[in-house]
Amino acid sequence: MGLTSLLNVSKQGIYVSQGTLQTISHNISNVNTPGYSRQSATLENTSGDLNNPIGGGVKISQITRQFDELIQRREELGTAEIGRLESRERFLTMIEDVFNDLDGDGLSQRLDAFYTAADKLTDNPTNTVGREELVAEADALARYMHDMNQSLSELTMPVDQEINVVLEDINVRLGALQRINETIVSNENSHPALDLKDQRRKMILELGKIVDIRTFELPNDGIQVVTSKGQELLVDTSYSAQFKRSATTDENGFLGIEVNGRDFGINDRIQGGNLKGLIEIRDEVLYGDKGYITRLESIADEVRFQVNKVHAQTVNQTLYTSLTGIAELGSDLDSAVSSLVTDEKSANYVDSPVDLSRLEAAGGAITFATGTSTDNLDTIASVNITTSMSLREIKDAINNSGAVNASITTTGDKQYLKIEATTGKVFGVVSDTSNVLAALGVGGIFSGTGAKDMAVGADLLADSKLLGIGKLNSHGTNPPTTVTFDDGHSGGALALGDLREAEFTLSGDSTTLAAHYARLVGELGSVIRQDKESLLAQESAQKFISDLQESVAGVSLEEELTDLIRFQRSFQASSKMVGVADELMQTIISMV
Repeated sequence: MGLTSLLNVSKQGIYVSQGTLQTISHNISNVNTPGYSRQSATLENTSGDLNNPIGGGVKISQITRQFDELIQRREELGTAEIGRLESRERFLTMIEDVFNDLDGDGLSQRLDAFYTAADKLTDNPTNTVGREELVAEADALARYMHDMNQSLSELTMPVDQEINVVLEDINVRLGALQRINETIVSNENSHPALDLKDQRRKMILELGKIVDIRTFELPNDGIQVVTSKGQELLVDTSYSAQFKRSATTDENGFLGIEVNGRDFGINDRIQGGNLKGLIEIRDEVLYGDKGYITRLESIADEVRFQVNKVHAQTVNQTLYTSLTGIAELGSDLDSAVSSLVTDEKSANYVDSPVDLSRLEAAGGAITFATGTSTDNLDTIASVNITTSMSLREIKDAINNSGAVNASITTTGDKQYLKIEATTGKVFGVVSDTSNVLAALGVGGIFSGTGAKDMAVGADLLADSKLLGIGKLNSHGTNPPTTVTFDDGHSGGALALGDLREAEFTLSGDSTTLAAHYARLVGELGSVIRQDKESLLAQESAQKFISDLQESVAGVSLEEELTDLIRFQRSFQASSKMVGVADELMQTIISMV
């Protein structure tokens, strides 16, 4: 080896030591940088030639990042699940506050207070104060259910608005990810952008917490990002998708989601992330077949109908000269009741009283008793009602009974059924096996179509004397031959109180209304507990994965300091070789 070769080898050693020390220094300075992957220089010997068979020294063939691809993919999946559970946890806590009965002033207590007020009237049905108390408790129950529904419904607005914010955030992140991806690919052959790859990796994990994704490698270290089920391309080196709300709405009135103008089936294609958690809260936890708004509505529907069913077959202390229903008849008075779809979420919904679906399918009869006074109920008439009849035909059938007159009265733009005694007479309802009076709110306590608009009838609120506490005494076969009235009768109040123990079927389960509500609250608590446990478990699993990744890609100060000393010595040795070569050169020159 000549002196020139010796100098070149020593110089190459100095350069390699400098490059390696620079890499080590870069690692040490980023020891606390989140997402930083340790970089290492790969050294390669330089082969000699025919004139220098010994070798040409050393060179840095490449500088690489330390990472494990399998661990990274597992980290992406875990991040999406954490994002989903975190979104659920935030809003489940708010939902829990709505159903919180721990302060002794919840729906369970309101129901019990209503039943208790009815029980008190059974002992003293003529008690004016007791009547006022029952009406007041009914009003408090209706208001409380309305407030609960409003609180839950108001939660859907921030959830839906947050979905808009999340979509905008996704778009910004996808655009930034595409740009950095393009930069990495364009520079890969000339100058590998290792730090940009770390930055891209961090951006992918942040995006994965918002919406579940999968990544695939492209040539020149590019990355392709798709949804976790692979149906939609989100990012590659020259493309980034755009999320936005679509113009179409679902059955609850919420706008859908589309990607680049194409409808995006959110329930099938989004499996994790903050976005999935928000959609679950809105469409499953609040709405949906088992949603808490839906289940609260079903309890309100049952309370309204069962109380109205009892009260429609009771009488007050003076009987009635007229009764006007508190359920709007709607827009279709001429179609058969059986053909009317009263579910507001159905595409075939018809604007009709929601409790029409409660009419007995086999039909039934309303029995009226009327006379000149409460002591002289000399006219008894039964009206057969079937679901094949229209609302107008039901009105005509009652009107043709000979006992009472029936008409459709209009208040503003709303229509109601009105039943009146003939001039100079009073009337009462002996029984109604068809349920039509309760469905149309005639003699009902609660109006509305659910918890959202539940209220006590305005006439009853204004005059508690209209409250039906008693029942008419019927004698003979059905229909009865005679009917008598006792102003001390408490059968109506007793029947209202008996609703406390009556069992009704909701969501496939038959139990009391209080038990239905208790089960709802219990299931909510169970869901919250399970979500918290799942979040804790997922965070622990994610920490384990992160620790594994850190063991591969993390910077160890001890290892870096050891390498620092090793390559510092190498630098010094190469420098010494330059000095030796210089001395030899000087010696040769002096010899000449």
